[in-house]
Amino acid sequence: MTKFYGIGVGPGDPELLTIRGLNALKSADIIVAPKARIKGESVARDIIEKVLDIQKEFIELEFPMTKNEDELTKRYRRAAGLIIDKMEAGNSIAYLTIGDPLLYSTYIYLLSALKEAAPELEIETIPGIAAYSATASRLNYSLAEKDERVCICPVPPGMETLRRVIEENDTVVIMKVAKKLPEVLGLLEEMGLLKNTVLGSRVGFENEKLINGEAGSFEVAEKEGYLSTIIVRNRKG
Repeated sequence: MTKFYGIGVGPGDPELLTIRGLNALKSADIIVAPKARIKGESVARDIIEKVLDIQKEFIELEFPMTKNEDELTKRYRRAAGLIIDKMEAGNSIAYLTIGDPLLYSTYIYLLSALKEAAPELEIETIPGIAAYSATASRLNYSLAEKDERVCICPVPPGMETLRRVIEENDTVVIMKVAKKLPEVLGLLEEMGLLKNTVLGSRVGFENEKLINGEAGSFEVAEKEGYLSTIIVRNRKG
């Protein structure tokens, strides 16, 4: 059977795609790109089409933003079945994912479904640059020094849980912010940590927004929580 590639395409800037990832895309016969809605865009596809100078066959798969485990499991199994059928026909496949494939990614569940359906499948996962790394780099913001602890977490259901996470770590990378952006910023203001906070929204895209709390205020709309990352250093003074 041919090879399956899971490729992290980075946070948005096509120049942050790795050379290994680009070479795998060029060698693949078919590129599979996930998207959240049938009529929506595939963010990952949009990124790589800016640097891929070879015409490729694309398959876009819808993975809706739902917490219905049964529905998602069915979709991943169907996607795995489609991919395996294409590979048995002699096609190598590249699956795209923004950021890194193994960090809060749909790829993780697809990978599980592929291994379940075809244990003999040859799979290569190619890492990508995560949004928090890109945000920190754009703002020259230190993620950790010496023996400091870093916690990477999604926004929890309650802000008190997030408060404890921040209090127990030196740096907290807050992902999957979405509609909870105002609540998170409100908590950080209450804790007196906004000046130690940076935010990156759609980093690497044309409409990116970068805010360093030490240099400016957090004037952001709730909708800017989508594809946003917040990094806070738990230190005062």
